Amino acid sequence: MKGSARRKLDQQNFMEQVRECRDNYLLSSRKIGSGAFSKVYLAYATHERMLNPKLASDLRHAMVAVTIISTAEAPVEFSQKFLPREISSLNATYKHLNVAQLYETYHSSQRSYLVPELAVRGALLEPINAMSDHRCRPGLEEEAARGLFRQLVSAVAHCHSSGIVHRDLECENIQLDDRGLLKRTDFGFANRSGLKDSLLSTFCGSVAYAAPETLMSKKYNGEQADLWSLGVILYAMVAGKLPFKEHQPHRVLHLMRQGPAFRASMSLECQDPIRGLLQLRPRARLDLQQVAAHCWMLPATHALFCPVLCLSPVKPAKSQLPATLHPTEPGRDSGRPRPLGQLRRPHHGGTHRGNASGLTPEPPEGVPRGAGPAQRGLRSVAAASLGVGTSG
Repeated sequence: MKGSARRKLDQQNFMEQVRECRDNYLLSSRKIGSGAFSKVYLAYATHERMLNPKLASDLRHAMVAVTIISTAEAPVEFSQKFLPREISSLNATYKHLNVAQLYETYHSSQRSYLVPELAVRGALLEPINAMSDHRCRPGLEEEAARGLFRQLVSAVAHCHSSGIVHRDLECENIQLDDRGLLKRTDFGFANRSGLKDSLLSTFCGSVAYAAPETLMSKKYNGEQADLWSLGVILYAMVAGKLPFKEHQPHRVLHLMRQGPAFRASMSLECQDPIRGLLQLRPRARLDLQQVAAHCWMLPATHALFCPVLCLSPVKPAKSQLPATLHPTEPGRDSGRPRPLGQLRRPHHGGTHRGNASGLTPEPPEGVPRGAGPAQRGLRSVAAASLGVGTSG
């Protein structure tokens, strides 16, 4: 199809989507993400929708994201298996401040519409790269990384306690909202964990964040695979790069067996939970309770663990190093690493596609105004980086 014909067809499709949304949301022309079978647009809830009792308690402002999935173009397996599973997972993990909310879904003969929470500051890798450039040194300050990671651990614990494993945890799937709160998004590969010792077999996610057992095509425990990904994310936060920078599974496995390398400037307290999560043997990894109670996360006197990890926002203090700490490894860490953004991969068709970093548009006439422009930079992120538990 020629370019002009394609543009005309896209415009026709967009206008049809606008008509299908207009009773609930005013769809803008600003596309903020896309996937193999989906597009994400900035939208505004109509005045009537804002008065809906079910949504009134959830929507903080009118601006939302609308994910439009072409069920007519998507494979049958996606429409009948992965999409319903994603919606089910989001519904099961509803009402946690660090999990992106799914406000509602509706369907037409050709499309499915999902209305998730909008995280206006974009993906986590953006502040990591921005702060790396600002500091002229890769990674976040450990104080900022700690606050964000506590929120992520809280979100993962909430999902696991709800019987949901994510299987695609990565910096691109972690967003920040206008208050600096971390939001875990993109449940396209999520699944119910089932019985405690039940195993999964489908490879999900990207090679850089995947647990070694999944790269070796072994059956795996979904919760333990999520724990490995948490270790990769924490390393990326404080080091400004991924611990295993290869795209071929066999090369990544070779680096995994060597273990991550650390800068001398990274504290031993921070290195220890990373090592504990990046254990080749799944059962040897730190569990979420051990991570939450680690001295780097919180002082021992404030280490609180609830069924969904309601972490205390008390500022950590210096504590004694555990006896199990290892010395800093030399060698492979020299030189300025590539920004994390260069290691992005194509998405595989989940619902939350892309980000909306820095969105500050004015709402259309008659639509309630949003919360205002989101301030950029890690200074505001660090200030809002408190451990967050569940909300009502």
